[in-house]
Amino acid sequence: MPGALDEKLIERALALIIESESAPQDAAAAARLARARWRSRSATHAAAAQEARRRWDALGGIAAELRDSRK
Repeated sequence: MPGALDEKLIERALALIIESESAPQDAAAAARLARARWRSRSATHAAAAQEARRRWDALGGIAAELRDSRK
C-alpha cells in the first residue's frame, strides 16, 4: 500500500507520547524533548507522530467515555 505508515514508527511515537505524559515531571520534560527531536528527524517520523497522537487522543476519549459509563 503506497504511502502507508510504518507501524513500528507509530509504535515508537506512541511510546514517546506515553512516556512524556505519564513519567514524573523531569523525566516527562526530557521525554517531550526526545519526542520533538524524533519527530523532526524526517517527514515520515512527523507523519508517524501525527498518527500516533490521533490514536492516543482517540483512546483517551474512549477511556473517558468508559469511565463515565461506570458512574
